[in-house]
Parts: sequence; C-alpha cells; structure tokens
Amino acid sequence: MSQRLVLFAKYILTMDRPEPIEDGFVLIQGSRILQVGKRKDLYFLPSVRMLDLGDTILLPGLINAHCHLDFTGFKGRVRYEGGFREWLRKMAVKTRSTTSADFKKAVQKGIKESLAYGTTTLCDVATSWESYPLLRRSGLRSFVFLELIDMAQPSAKAYWKSFLEKLRSVTHEGPTATFHWGLSPHTPFTVSKELLQIVRHYLNDHRDLLTTIHVAESREEAAYFRTGKGPMADRIQVLNPDWTLPRGTTPVRYLNDNGWLPKLDLGVHLNVVDEKDLRLLSKNRTAVVHCPGSHAYFGHPPFSYKRMRKHRIPVCLGTDSLASNQSLSLFREMRLFQKAHREVPALEVLSMATVKAAQALGMGHLLGRIKPGYLADLIGIPLGRKGPKTQAISAQVLAHRGTVCFSMVHGEPQLRLTQ
Repeated sequence: MSQRLVLFAKYILTMDRPEPIEDGFVLIQGSRILQVGKRKDLYFLPSVRMLDLGDTILLPGLINAHCHLDFTGFKGRVRYEGGFREWLRKMAVKTRSTTSADFKKAVQKGIKESLAYGTTTLCDVATSWESYPLLRRSGLRSFVFLELIDMAQPSAKAYWKSFLEKLRSVTHEGPTATFHWGLSPHTPFTVSKELLQIVRHYLNDHRDLLTTIHVAESREEAAYFRTGKGPMADRIQVLNPDWTLPRGTTPVRYLNDNGWLPKLDLGVHLNVVDEKDLRLLSKNRTAVVHCPGSHAYFGHPPFSYKRMRKHRIPVCLGTDSLASNQSLSLFREMRLFQKAHREVPALEVLSMATVKAAQALGMGHLLGRIKPGYLADLIGIPLGRKGPKTQAISAQVLAHRGTVCFSMVHGEPQLRLTQ
C-alpha cells in the first residue's frame, strides 16, 4: 500500500462546491484523493506524511487545452502586420529553418514555464513531434496531438503512408497513466478532403484517440470558405494548383459535411461562427478552446461566448504558442477572458481551465475538481494580501500574476516554493 499524504492549506477551492473550505486538508494515497475537509475534522492517522502549505489557496491543477511547445522559442520573432495568411507563411518559413535541437530546447523551456504557472495537464499540438518523448517523461499530465498537413503534398495517400511509418516509430513507447497522444489535422484549409477522409476512417478503428483542429480562426479563413477567393485561396493555389477550393460554406459546415464534427473533441478558436455553426457544434458536443491572448494579438472578431453558452457548448482555455502570446500562464488567459466578458463570474472562468477542460478530454470524472476518487493534480498559490474579506477566493485566483508555490501531478509533487 502506498504511503498517504495530508496537505493543509488556508483555503481549498475544490470546484465541487460554491464556497472554499477554510483551514482545510486533502488526504492523498498514491495518485488519488481519499478525503477532503476541514482541518479540525481530520482524525489522526498513523504513518501519514503531513505537509502544511500555510497561507495558500489550494485548487485543482490548470488544464491548458491548446498550446504549441515547439514554438516557445518564436516569441517576438514572427511579426504580425495585419494579414493572417501572411503571418502563417512567415511561421511556415520559420518552422522549416528551425533545427530539431532548437525544437527540443523550446519544448523543454515550455514545459518548465507551464509547470511554474500552474499547468498540470497540457494539450500540445506537435509540429516537429519532439514534444512526444519529452512530455512523456516531463512530470506533466499531457496529451500530444501529432499534426497532419498535406497542403503542399502531391498525394494524400502517399503522405498518409509516410505519416503512419513515422507514427509507428515514435509511438512504440505508448501511453502511460499521465501521457496520451492523439491526432491534429492542422486546419480545414491546409488538410485535403481526401486526407480528412483517410484519417476519419483510421479513427473508426482507434476510438480512444482524441482529436483537435484549428477551425474558423480568422476573417480570411471565413472568406476563403465562403467565396473560394482571397489571400488564402491565392496562396494555396501557388502551393498546390490542384487543390480543390470550397465555396458557399463555413469551416464548421465543411468539417461537418466531411463527417468530421462527430470525430472532433477540441475545436480550437472558432472566432468566426454563425448560428448554424453553433447548432452543429452543440449537436456534436464539440468543445471549443478559446485562446484569449492569441485572440487579442491578432485582433480577431469578438469571441461569441454568450451565444456558445446559450447553445451549451463547453468552452475551455488555451494559451496557444508564444509566437502569438506573451506567456504560457493560464492565469493571464483567465484575466484576459474576464476583461472581455466582465459579466462572467470568476468561478465560471476558472471552470474553463479546470472542470470544463477535464470534461472535454473525457476525464471529467478524474480531473478538474478536488474530490474523493479524483486524481491528485493540485496547485497552490499564495493567499493575496487583500484577504478573503475584501475579495472572493475565486477572484483572487484570477488576479494571481506570479508563479505557483506548489504543484502536484498524479500524486507526485512537482514544485514547492517556501513562502
């Protein structure tokens, strides 16, 4: 039997009840939470380690539902000058000129920053695939989505054959208790209809794999699917003159018409959507990942959170990459979201980086709450100077601007700073 550990904290924000527990404890055995309650109600237990976190707010570890660790080293190096298609071209050039060694350094730096800012579960879209082995042994709970893009390829079948060969060589070290992999067709406009169909059929035989796609991110993408013209169409025709251009649709409806919405777990961005799109997302129970920092960087249209909430579409938060953001801190993403949606309560915003994200990953029964039976993925932040009398605990969490003082993943402490 694994040894039991008791954590004490001034406040425990469980995300399982409306009010925090003051002077609380969490009893952990192995990777699981056994008991949660007030310190005064804890019976003495023999052979139990005790760790008092002091004036700390203990809460569920944060879940970053979308990032690109490969691009951690691109911060400030790919300028956006008003054209999204042109920015994508610059990113492609920068990516091709980056070495495997530099990608590895970027991933390692991103892992370190993510842990420091309280992320305990990370969803990474892997362009270089260097994050697969690094995240597998990182201490983070992670989902690596291996990226597919065949826009400049002459044959979808040949591309898929090569992809599968690489997949077998990389995934020979399979999933663990804290590591999973999935697939990420890049976008509806950089992945051919034929490849979408091939991957869809593959998923029929691999139903445990999660999927994510960037979709409906920009005005240019929306115009491309509506008219088959514009900067994106021009660029694609240069890269692949045989590419079939869509017309009279939207990115969401295009995916739906190709049988992909039922397969899509995490739809990333969804900045340009109409009512029909929202009904389709709701019908197919597709979760949306919003990246407030990246959204602000590009000046995308206002995010339709009210309409998504009306349609009961779950919304999670992600940081995207440092090529279009300042930080990998989900605390910053939550603040940016609340700044743009001031009517949304702090606890609801926090749920987007905990409860809702866990549900979107199919782990709502294990992650996102501090609750008996759940996995012990926990973080602690110092109690704010203002104290609970002047500011709700959930609001203090959103206001937190530094690193965390405690982090635990799967019952294993990853970080502890003395206060």
